[in-house]
Amino acid sequence: MINVGRIVNSRNFAQPKGFKVYRTTGEWVRGRFVTKTPETPLLLQGTVTVANSEDLEQVPEGDRVSGMMCFYSQQPIYVTRAEDELSAAGISDEIVWNGDRYRIVTVDPWQDFGYIKAIGVRMAGD
Repeated sequence: MINVGRIVNSRNFAQPKGFKVYRTTGEWVRGRFVTKTPETPLLLQGTVTVANSEDLEQVPEGDRVSGMMCFYSQQPIYVTRAEDELSAAGISDEIVWNGDRYRIVTVDPWQDFGYIKAIGVRMAGD
């Protein structure tokens, strides 16, 4: 397999200052998510692009008029999940980029090729 992860962090493509990810962890109690700690800000390195029509077809939220972005990183990005041996239970990561906040709606785990692709929907629509 070809590892293209270095391209994600290449100074030719990556965001020079990275992007901020807000991660919330907790536990599921009787079908409700209970936060254990306040959201934790993390600085991730990677590339940000506009979601294209192919990306929009892959998510149920694709017909929204709120804006979608693709975030590529070598570090994990999460959607809502239960606790497992690799990560704590948590709700979808939220990423702040260029002053807008995006909730992650889908993650494509391309670790075999050295990166992760996440699609985020802008939370504050106009």
